[in-house]
Formats: sequence, C-alpha cells, structure tokens
Amino acid sequence: MGAQQSYPGLTQDLIEDYASLTYLTKGEILHLMKKFYSIDPEKLQNDPHYRFYKTEVIVKFPVLKNNPFQDRIFHVFSSKNDDCFSFEDLLDLCSVMSSECPVEVKSAWAFRIFDLDDDNEITAKDICQIVDRLTCSDKDSTHYIDEESKMKICDVILKEINLDHSGSIGCNEFKLVITRIPEFASTFYFRL
Repeated sequence: MGAQQSYPGLTQDLIEDYASLTYLTKGEILHLMKKFYSIDPEKLQNDPHYRFYKTEVIVKFPVLKNNPFQDRIFHVFSSKNDDCFSFEDLLDLCSVMSSECPVEVKSAWAFRIFDLDDDNEITAKDICQIVDRLTCSDKDSTHYIDEESKMKICDVILKEINLDHSGSIGCNEFKLVITRIPEFASTFYFRL
C-alpha cells in the first residue's frame, strides 16, 4: 500500500470533524479534496482556504457543467456570496447532494436554489424562470414554452403548493410538499 497523500490544512482531526458535520464519509471527503486540490495545488499550498472561481471548479466537477441551475448552486453554496468555492463550500454542496442527506435538509437547500430572486418565496415569476431553465436549450432559445402555457403551469403549482393562499410558496410549504414526492431525494442528488 502506498502512503496517503496529505493536503495542506486537512488534518485527520479535521477530516473526522467534516465527516461528523456532513453526510459524507471520510473516503468521500478525501476524494473531494484530491479533486479540489488538483485545480491548483500551489494556491492551496499557500492558502488552504483559497476560493476558486466557478469556471475552475466546473473543470474538475463536470457534474455541475450542464446543470440549468449552475449559477444558483454557486450562489447559494458560496459562503462568501461571491460565486467562488472554498473546499468547505464544496463539502456543503456535496453533502446536500449525497444520497445520505435527509430529504428535509435537501428540500431546504432546493428551496434556496429555486428562489431565484432571493426574496424567501417562490413566486410565479420564479416558477416561469424555472420552467424556462428546464425546457430551453442554451443554443436555441426558441424552445421556450409560450407565456400562456407557463402561466397555466404556475397556476397549477401555486394552487397545489401555496397552502396559505398568499400567492407565493414559502419555505415551509415547499418542504412540506417536496418531501412527499418519492423521486425528489433521488433526483436532487449527484454521484461523487
């Protein structure tokens, strides 16, 4: 057996802390550090808390490349709200996307991702933009669903999920409904 690679700032105690604070195993944490470290070892040698731009992270984590909510994922999981990732930001993301993460935790993060304007509610405007992201090709925006159809989709969603009849979906309403959808946990997930 070969010697285990060491990474600046990543002690055995810190790995154990990360494993107890996330839904990741020690092996998964080391795997993530290996990939993260490979972005630019020199920068991480000089500063273990270095924050990489999303373009740099995506090169090593291609699962994020074609996600229609890529910008929101980086926005929501960036601890400094700068759309850059430190290793701990990456751990937070991968922990939530882990198969071991409880659906209640996943749903709270999903709400933040789908709340496109960060106003703590999912409105008809958010829903229309979500539909556009899910149905439009980056190369050809003519595949958008027409406005009338989008509004019908919004009306149905709001009628079903907006339990307090406020005209928008709050986090608790979202979590209550989304946790009852059996497919949610397996689709709000990616393999490391």
